[in-house]
Amino acid sequence: MSDLLWRFGMLVIAGLFLWILHCYIGKYPAALPHSGRPIVNLRAALALASIAFSLSVIRVLWISPWLVRLDLALAQKELVQGPIWTVFYLLLPIFLVARKMRWGAADFGLTLANKSQEATLFAVLFGLGSGCVAYFTGQSNISIQVLPLDALLILFYNNAFLEEFYHRGVIQSLLERAIGQKQAILWGGILFGLTHIALDLSALLETEGYIAVFSALLLQTMAGWMFGIIYMKSRSLWPCVLCHYLANWLPSILVIGFG
Repeated sequence: MSDLLWRFGMLVIAGLFLWILHCYIGKYPAALPHSGRPIVNLRAALALASIAFSLSVIRVLWISPWLVRLDLALAQKELVQGPIWTVFYLLLPIFLVARKMRWGAADFGLTLANKSQEATLFAVLFGLGSGCVAYFTGQSNISIQVLPLDALLILFYNNAFLEEFYHRGVIQSLLERAIGQKQAILWGGILFGLTHIALDLSALLETEGYIAVFSALLLQTMAGWMFGIIYMKSRSLWPCVLCHYLANWLPSILVIGFG
């Protein structure tokens, strides 16, 4: 019961911060140029989201059990997985989008230029705050554990960077060119949440039930909306990457510092 109350409270707080970010933090820039072939953009975005969903199922059913049998340290597991995720989350979308649609680095958000310092500051403070709350309460969407420095560095790439590049830099950018800013944030967040459903089912279904799975799905969808707004307002991937990383892995960093 206490876990469900905690999840409900997190949803309410996340919704409040999402509303504040949307209404009061920074401004939305001019929309990206509308694609002359919106259906092509839309199909590409849905195809990439389907690939991400399939990969999460494959991870749960085959990759994770295989890595458990190998009995590797976390850093070694991430090193083994790194080339796999690089092929699908980085090289594949670059091949499909950059090559065929002639996008440059800035089109993917891979730029230090920043359209909204306010949204960037919000991203940093929210990542720090949510990571600290998870550490001090022991309630984290990822288990709090002592991790070596090499694992934490690899996770910055494998987890935070690749996910943000794929979902915000590619999928959301495709959606914005096809259906506009608001719809891109809405559906980009939903697709982000759905790609995590297999992970939620494997982690929560047997121990906490369907309500916990649904609340985790909703929380991850809201996180997708938040990252999407930060990305759209800043037009840079890096604030989202930093916020994503701090929210997930700051608790483990604090365990190293404070025990």
